[in-house]
Amino acid sequence: MVRVTVFNTNNILSVTTARRIACAVLILFVLQCVGLKDAYVFAQTAENEPDRVNAEPELISETVEPVVESWGSTEGFGEKIDWIHAYLYEIAQSRIERFDYWFKPPEGEERIAVEPPRFRVGLFGEGKIKEYQHFDAKQVVDFDMDIELPNMKRQIKLIITTNDPTTLPGKYITEQLDKSLRAAVEGKWRHDASVAIGVRTRWKPELFANAIWSPTWERGDWLLYPQQKFYWESGSGIGEISTLVLDHWINRWSTRFSTSVRWSDQDRDDDRQTERKDAGFRWSEVFILNHATEVLDETQLGRVVSGNDVAHGWGVSLAAFGGFHLVDEYRAGIFYRRPLRKKWLYLLVEPEINWKNANNWNPEWKIKCGIEMLFWGRKER
Repeated sequence: MVRVTVFNTNNILSVTTARRIACAVLILFVLQCVGLKDAYVFAQTAENEPDRVNAEPELISETVEPVVESWGSTEGFGEKIDWIHAYLYEIAQSRIERFDYWFKPPEGEERIAVEPPRFRVGLFGEGKIKEYQHFDAKQVVDFDMDIELPNMKRQIKLIITTNDPTTLPGKYITEQLDKSLRAAVEGKWRHDASVAIGVRTRWKPELFANAIWSPTWERGDWLLYPQQKFYWESGSGIGEISTLVLDHWINRWSTRFSTSVRWSDQDRDDDRQTERKDAGFRWSEVFILNHATEVLDETQLGRVVSGNDVAHGWGVSLAAFGGFHLVDEYRAGIFYRRPLRKKWLYLLVEPEINWKNANNWNPEWKIKCGIEMLFWGRKER
């Protein structure tokens, strides 16, 4: 076996370029095969089941059912947790509407109706087998709250989340270095552009701000999601992330490719300390083939990149991460997601294998699993 030590070679760029070219060729080959598969599936569907030619996955944008009369009228464990789910959402929605009512509309203008809020609570775990068969496990709680306050200076939104907006798309919630709770006020000057200012809760709270332009372009079976994000954090400086996602649906099959590039002050400082020559740049490339009968009406591009918009289905994912002069990681895995209770409680299972430069490219096996609860009212994208 011949092993090339990337840190000690003088032609790092050529080695990395060769790897990226090989990765691109592999992705193109898979895309070609998937395209043929899509055509075959479409042809078979058209021939055998004419009524299902345009069968598409169901789009889930509402997960909360109306509350029944009382707790006593419920039967069985399933109905009881449904009642708790709907009752908690009803309480939260009434409090939000009452708070928004404090803000009076300008004279001569009518009050704007408050859109139903969205809450997401997830509990995820990750287990990995390291070198010498050592097993390591960690857990993380994912919380996300999206509240519209339209009468508070018109078109203001309150966001409370554990999602780190500086994370490179394609990374999982368990890989976030910063899992602290963040609270921000977001304002939109158009439907696809917004600015948010907030604070992340730590022993010493830190301010942060970001500006995002994230349109959605659709043409036939093709969806294109470009996103440009600029951010600033009082503890780590400025940064920007550019992302492009290409998504192709035919029947219930989706082929999705995304590429992202990030630059940040913090990564640049880290590169200087480690004498890495990437000057603060990082990139990610993700390819996903999935089959879904139900998909979530997701507004977070990071979840779309990772395939977490699949509500009921499975998929295969390939990903690579690195900088301009150094590849950090390759990964391949499969994922399966299904509802455990109606359209609000979901199970996710995702085994994968990683190869990291830091581990001399030795394989590392992982399995991720988690449960997500969605408290969503009907909401326009």
